[in-house]
Amino acid sequence: MPNRQLTRSTSNRIIGGVAGGIAAYTGIDSGIVRLVATLLILFTGIGPGVVAYIILWIILPSDNGGSTGLDQLIGAFKSGNQNNNPNPNDLR
Repeated sequence: MPNRQLTRSTSNRIIGGVAGGIAAYTGIDSGIVRLVATLLILFTGIGPGVVAYIILWIILPSDNGGSTGLDQLIGAFKSGNQNNNPNPNDLR
């Protein structure tokens, strides 16, 4: 059996690719995974389902060998905080 790793899908995604990644890992159609996730969220309350999705998005790497969701957040935060001033001593 080949080594498989649970990842976020970059090609089969609607929000963050978590359901697409779970579908690819389990071999189940992504529509079914999304339907089951939606039903679980509706019956257990929005809180736990959304928290689980966010946690999976944060910790799972993308399937193209890319970064995790946390890496993407940090990168977006850093790029948003960079000023366009090449000289840090120049106080324009």
